[in-house]
Amino acid sequence: MLNDKRLLKCACMVSGKGIVCDVGTDHAYLPVYLVKNNLCKSAIASDIADGPLDAAKANIAKYGLSGSIETVKSDGLENICPDGISDVIIAGMGAETISDIIKNAQWLKKDINIILQPMTKTPFLRRWLYENGFEIIKEEAVCDNDFIYTVMNVKYSGYRINVSELFADTGMFDFSDKDSLSYARKQYTRIKAISDGIKKSGKTADTSALDEECIRIKSIADGESKVTVGMIYDEINRIAPFHTQDSWDNSGLLVGERETEVTSVLTALDITHEVIDEAIRKKANLIISHHPVIFHPLKKLSFKNPAVRLAANGISAICVHTPLDKAVNGINDIIADMLEREFRTGMTRCPIIPDEKNSPDGDGRIVTISGETLGAKAFAQRLKAMFGDIPVRYTGGSRPVKKVAVCSGSGGSLLSYVVKQDCDAYITGDVKHDVWLDAAANDISLFDCGHFYTEQISAEYLMRLLRTFAPGIRTEAAESSRDITEYIF
Repeated sequence: MLNDKRLLKCACMVSGKGIVCDVGTDHAYLPVYLVKNNLCKSAIASDIADGPLDAAKANIAKYGLSGSIETVKSDGLENICPDGISDVIIAGMGAETISDIIKNAQWLKKDINIILQPMTKTPFLRRWLYENGFEIIKEEAVCDNDFIYTVMNVKYSGYRINVSELFADTGMFDFSDKDSLSYARKQYTRIKAISDGIKKSGKTADTSALDEECIRIKSIADGESKVTVGMIYDEINRIAPFHTQDSWDNSGLLVGERETEVTSVLTALDITHEVIDEAIRKKANLIISHHPVIFHPLKKLSFKNPAVRLAANGISAICVHTPLDKAVNGINDIIADMLEREFRTGMTRCPIIPDEKNSPDGDGRIVTISGETLGAKAFAQRLKAMFGDIPVRYTGGSRPVKKVAVCSGSGGSLLSYVVKQDCDAYITGDVKHDVWLDAAANDISLFDCGHFYTEQISAEYLMRLLRTFAPGIRTEAAESSRDITEYIF
């Protein structure tokens, strides 16, 4: 009944939890297959044109499934009611069309299982997905005659990541199967041809990045790919340059050597003994943390010191502290994105203190709430839920909360800059008594959401970044990364 290998691969990624919507359906072949094989109870077959919809209706009637499959005329998902939909399949379209459909359906951000099969500009689609807070959970290649297609299982994560060109070109594949290796070889041939063409044309364009990518893809295709600590350091440096760290910080490769091959990775806010125990148990030989495992000079080597235990157990450590706070799409932008989803702030934002004039990166972020008007208490209650039912301390100003500054971690020292920016509210952690008094004196609502809770998101972000850079390496956020402070309410 269904002989199209692309669509069969799409069917394999359906969750089976609810209604499946097939956008741009082809004779409703896929919905019919899903319902008849009990991969979903019901489905929607949609298309923008009457002709394909008529063909779909005829095929649905042929198999006696008119009560289980609804046909809807719709431009993308415009006329689709999201109630009960668990899966959306968009197959056989160009990447730009797919991205437009997703962009115009905000409800796809609500735990919808998305299955995509682009026909053109696949690297563009991978970049677009991650830049807009979606992530590829699984990606599989399928060979059909002389063509190699890719099918992606995608979900919204809320973490916006600027992926590498290597990932944009090679994707989230498990390169242990032959179809995926064929895809990698095809990408190698394509990129090498671009590089060779530039060289032969006599243009002065630098092809070193293309050549380096060719080397990496060829090693993947030849089954000889390995990932080193230095390669992961360079990938982190690409999105959060270590040279931007504050003078008092100690970010970088703090334990281990660049040449060490990585077998498994844990990410965490802090490298504690519990995190090290978890790394040993899970055979992870690299931990990437936000806070530096070595902050002050060591005058004695003791196994009570986590850095010493790391070295003794052959575990490397990369720590990216203030560079990740400042970076575009880093921790403060993640919190700004959380505020945008919770309060409808719009995407216009700026740093509290930019690294350079008009720079999008720097200390903290400032956003403006456009969706609703809230007082300090109601805002604090929403923050409590937004960060995961956490304790929130606050002091309320007289102004409604509209213009909001945020600085992850311990940002009390930036209050004077927040005042100069005429903000109504400030979200940070580790607020000291004198900062509370200064906020009240300046009629600013101040919210202490905790150092841990405003920065633990770094572990999730770094995990997702590393999964794009090295899909074949097991990368997890440490389960033992927790707030060690206990509270009595």
